[in-house]
Amino acid sequence: MSLSTNDNATSADDGCRCMDDGVSFGILNSLEDRSCTTANDGDPGIRLRGRDRCVPLTYGATCAPHDATYNPDYCRDYGIDCYRPWCYVADRDSCMMANSTVQRVYRSTYIAAEDGIDLYWSYTVCDGLDDWGDTIMPKQTLGGVTIQATTPHAYFPPYHYKKNEAGEILSVPGEEYWNNSIPFEGAMVEYLDRLQTLSDGDFDIRWTFGSRASKLIHPSSAYTASVQDVLDGLIDMAVGPIWVTGERLRMSTYTIPLFYSPTALIAPKPGENDKLGSQASKVLAPFEPGVWLMILLIITLTSLLSMWFSGEKKQRVKAVRRSSREHGRAEPKRLNCAIWGRLGLDACLRTFTYFFSAGIEQDHGASLPTKLLLFGFGAFILVVVSAYVANLAAFLTRANYTYVGTIEEATKQGWKICALPATKEELQVAWPDTQFVFSGAGAGSYHGLVDAWDANKCQAIVYGFANLELKNKLCERDLVITKSVVLENPVAWPIRSDYAAGVSYHIYEAEKKYGLNVEYLEAEFDARTEQPTCNVEYSSQDSESSDDYTKISLPNLFLPFVLWGSVAIIAFFLQLYGSRMKKKRRPGMGTMIGRNSSLGLTRSLAIKDDPDLHALRLEMYELNDDPDGLGPEEDIQPEELEDKSYHTAEDDNAIAQDNTILSASVPSSWSPCEL
Repeated sequence: MSLSTNDNATSADDGCRCMDDGVSFGILNSLEDRSCTTANDGDPGIRLRGRDRCVPLTYGATCAPHDATYNPDYCRDYGIDCYRPWCYVADRDSCMMANSTVQRVYRSTYIAAEDGIDLYWSYTVCDGLDDWGDTIMPKQTLGGVTIQATTPHAYFPPYHYKKNEAGEILSVPGEEYWNNSIPFEGAMVEYLDRLQTLSDGDFDIRWTFGSRASKLIHPSSAYTASVQDVLDGLIDMAVGPIWVTGERLRMSTYTIPLFYSPTALIAPKPGENDKLGSQASKVLAPFEPGVWLMILLIITLTSLLSMWFSGEKKQRVKAVRRSSREHGRAEPKRLNCAIWGRLGLDACLRTFTYFFSAGIEQDHGASLPTKLLLFGFGAFILVVVSAYVANLAAFLTRANYTYVGTIEEATKQGWKICALPATKEELQVAWPDTQFVFSGAGAGSYHGLVDAWDANKCQAIVYGFANLELKNKLCERDLVITKSVVLENPVAWPIRSDYAAGVSYHIYEAEKKYGLNVEYLEAEFDARTEQPTCNVEYSSQDSESSDDYTKISLPNLFLPFVLWGSVAIIAFFLQLYGSRMKKKRRPGMGTMIGRNSSLGLTRSLAIKDDPDLHALRLEMYELNDDPDGLGPEEDIQPEELEDKSYHTAEDDNAIAQDNTILSASVPSSWSPCEL
């Protein structure tokens, strides 16, 4: 790109060039309300915004060190070279898009958009030097301005207040509010004073008061009224714990947030619940509901698997059929279903009994799948029962409370909740189903909220700040501040837009470099003042140690659950394998997992050492072709079973009687599956 020089002005092919003399003269000449006469030549000129300087109407039209001649204060404040040439550019967009020769431009602060004119200037258009590493940054952000500040017409210790003649802190403003001879005090007042000191003269504070008229405009909130005073230009900044809300942002700019204020639910203090149902439910408290469901599932599955592994169903069907034939009765309908139902009920009752007694069934002659299943179930019982017993005493002696401690619970119960009108928009958006009560005049502070509570207009309150007076009022009414956060509002100061960046800079630097913030000063204030008459901050864990009353959850019992599941799966597949080998008539394989081992040890224990088990073995042999899973060549011969030293006529009579009772207990016209 070729560059041409004309009157020390450099112009580029792409359109980024200095403004013509005639154009510049016409623009500046249009600012008649700022017209003046230059001191040196007596020519017509204009006054620069924010500077007590009169410059000619050709100011900035061509490349020249204009500030060295007309505005030396600018160079001193910003620490830049006054003799570097610059000019107003003809077209901002062309300069911003310039590619071959990149140009840097700035918006003019002396002739600004408020005048109905937008002018932009540049160094690089004039001298072509690099301007990328330089930042035009003032040594002072506010230039020593005096900021008129006040607090809202609603004292709120410890943040801002005045004292009476006796030196007592006032919580309700009177005529002293408009008396500038009585100083404001409090954490935020002290904080602003320290900011002023740290700014090293960048700004001063002149304390004043707000207008009475703004209170009439916003009768429900003194804080919104103070924002109105900033909007009307009566004050430069309002100092206090002022929430940033949508309504207020439409009225004024703000500093950066000082901190974030959680708006919490204030509800009645919990009362102890002595009802029988509440006391009875304590026995279930050590475990979470999911744990109880898992325990019931494991017990049920153990019952069904043990019933299947025992083969008892097949034996019962044969017994009923034989008894029906012997007594000339018809075979009951749906016999399998009836027997399955009764055996399932028996197995569940038996397994639940073992679980509640912390033991398992002892059967030396049980099959290998059954023994594996009971092994896993026994380990499960050991851990679960031990954990339950260890926690039960603590839960039985714990007091139960009736307490609505969250905004969700209050909404579910249909409570009416008193709230500040200033937060109406935010609350209705965040909690559309909640019944909020927004009172009129007098409800713009906690005094109005407490009055509404006393008038039974609501059953709870939402509020963000709790000073000493409010805490004592809550103690008198048995109200507590819960941990339920309803809203979280930024707290900042409404301020004149010209000063917002400067004051925000000092707020940021004070915390970053010196650790100074409002919350630190508030804590200092609270430490040296009296404390509330009771503890108003409450959560459901306040009256108990969370470690002592933590319910046992599913992850806590992961190992016993997995152990039982693993053993049950192994036993399941072993049972399937044994049944398959038996059908293939391969006893050598099936005897390893059958009811008795191939070594014959459990058979000896079951038959020869116990006459009662010998009688049961005789019945099983008569009802089953292969009761032991030993194969035909391993079955005990009938001659052995007829040995009178182990089997008597009374045993035969007892077996026959049992079968007759079982057959008679299942009528041919009834089936439990039809219920």
